[in-house]
Amino acid sequence: MDSTDRFLTRAEVERRTGLGRSMIYRQMRAGEFPSGFKVGPSAVRWSAFEVERWCESRPRSRGDEVNPTAARGA
Repeated sequence: MDSTDRFLTRAEVERRTGLGRSMIYRQMRAGEFPSGFKVGPSAVRWSAFEVERWCESRPRSRGDEVNPTAARGA
């Protein structure tokens, strides 16, 4: 974690990623999402830098894809 990084709450992670609680933890278990840091008995926080890097690694939305019909010249 970078020294200028900050911790995000689960709610902040959900807003930034569009993932719900269950999906965040499911992807963490599968090694597909950054692991959280336990900061208290029932508190977990995520590195903003790692979450942002994960978001940037995701495929673009369908609206950003090239139209396959247009790409074939149809």
